[in-house]
Amino acid sequence: MSHRKRVNPEKTELAHVQFQNLFAQLIALVMPRRLFAVLGRGSAKTTDVQVERLIEVMYDMPGAPCVWVADTFSNLAANILPAVLEGLERKGFKEGVHYVVEKEPPTFTEREKEKLPGWLKPHFWKPFNRLVSYKRTIVFFTGMNIRFGSLDRPSTLAGASYVYVFGDEAKYFKEEKIANLMKAVRGYRTQYGNSVFYRGCSFTTDMPDTSHVGEDDWILRECANMNVDALLLVIKTGLVANEALHEYVAAKEEWLKNKSMENLTVCRNKLRTANLWRARWKELRLLDRASTLFIQASSYVNADILTEGWFADAIAARLNDLQTAILSRRPTLQSGDRFYSALAEHHFYFDGIDEGAYERFGLLEKEDCRVLRYLNRKRPLMLGVDFGNMCSLSIAQEDTVGGEDFIRIVKFMYTLAPEYIAELGQKFRDYFAPMECKVVQLYYDRAGNSYKKVGLDQAGQLKKAIEFDERGMRTGWVVTMMSMNQGNIGQPEEYAFMQVFLGGKNPALPGVLIDAYAAKILKLSLENARTIVKSGIVYKDKRSEKLPIDQLPRRSTNPSDSFKYLVMTKRLRAIVKGKAPLPPAIADPLFRK
Repeated sequence: MSHRKRVNPEKTELAHVQFQNLFAQLIALVMPRRLFAVLGRGSAKTTDVQVERLIEVMYDMPGAPCVWVADTFSNLAANILPAVLEGLERKGFKEGVHYVVEKEPPTFTEREKEKLPGWLKPHFWKPFNRLVSYKRTIVFFTGMNIRFGSLDRPSTLAGASYVYVFGDEAKYFKEEKIANLMKAVRGYRTQYGNSVFYRGCSFTTDMPDTSHVGEDDWILRECANMNVDALLLVIKTGLVANEALHEYVAAKEEWLKNKSMENLTVCRNKLRTANLWRARWKELRLLDRASTLFIQASSYVNADILTEGWFADAIAARLNDLQTAILSRRPTLQSGDRFYSALAEHHFYFDGIDEGAYERFGLLEKEDCRVLRYLNRKRPLMLGVDFGNMCSLSIAQEDTVGGEDFIRIVKFMYTLAPEYIAELGQKFRDYFAPMECKVVQLYYDRAGNSYKKVGLDQAGQLKKAIEFDERGMRTGWVVTMMSMNQGNIGQPEEYAFMQVFLGGKNPALPGVLIDAYAAKILKLSLENARTIVKSGIVYKDKRSEKLPIDQLPRRSTNPSDSFKYLVMTKRLRAIVKGKAPLPPAIADPLFRK
């Protein structure tokens, strides 16, 4: 067998090195029209897998209209879009050079474009589709443009045709909404019908857990649409094409060294062979039976980057989502293991985002409380706070629905160390700046009163951070401390209280409604909290709070504690214990006179 030359990427100027884990390489080797990937957390789903496919689509369908969807615009702007931009940056794409965000692309004369490759000239910074507005749109230098939208706001995606769809965190997508979106993937067949990616999609997520309200496992059913034999043929052909490319680059490198005619002939022959195998690879990918790839892998695929310590921390903490979010195994936990076992779907609402209010915000702009549909800006706010490495803030209002009283949690906020109380106060002030009523009732742990006499109590610091800005000027907010002289709320009492409070069987108690999108982190914390039984007494498993800082928001019980302090008021605790406190009006001294 003859020796096939390979190029050393680290020693040649004809190639550059980029890291990809083996599964990302496999996906790139298949590069199918339709990708459905269930990958563990930290596996570079967005920054590598999705962005690599985005770049391929950008070159293969210049000028094409594409769409990127998320469950909510808030998640899109806060989490997904930054990851996309980070991935582009890692792969050498610069904003203002290779793409523009929410801006009209630059224009060039034909003379300025005369040295461009023939395939690029007609598309250079020119989308094929007509863009009335560049709002929530990224335009690339090839003319390919991506419109960003959310499934909770269908109007942002309506009235347009797309040739490709990207979507991350697909477990939060409702199957019927995805089906409706895919109907808009149509048109432009004359221009892009010969592309492998025409009318395709890329959906990634970690493992869905349908015991969690709002999660859907539709993506798992795509496994049945995969033809393994056809994909294996694509992989084998792709490997040969890659070898041929290596030989061509090695031959070109040799020719550049000595410039001989013999080396030039070899180089041209190798290029012809490489192009031939690449054409065969593309031809196989165009076949319908090779168009779908479903792949499932754990976080271990990215172990070289995550390091051994990352996995050791997750295993030591005995995380309740270890099997699903990290190992990508289907969930087996039963509801009885949950600390908040009475929590159910009716405690959440999914229409809390006001679509119209979002029109005033751009992709890179921060939203404020005007997007919250059920927030009454003329009424006071109730805050439940838990302090620590992660400071958690559950924000609510009293509400009445159908004649019944509810505590409606409209928003959840948090800070992570080194950010602390001052930063949490600023986030609150910025987000709720449009409020007309600037009155706050603050509920907190007994520890929040510690060191009050010397002015170092945490609750007092948060009160100050809300009532005064960083310059010491009054903000107009007035904070009332609601947990003064409050005793400790033990975990066994919390467990018993929540069984009754969330159970909805006591008419003297209000119900609770939680915004599934604006308070998603709180939702995850409540759903994921698990029990520990010691000597027949139920406690909350708090080991997740010892995880690395960046893992706390989606995996720790910290947010659930802010919920505890918010709803476990003295009055409601007394009702659950069988004591009958006076109704608020009768208890008012003015009423009793």
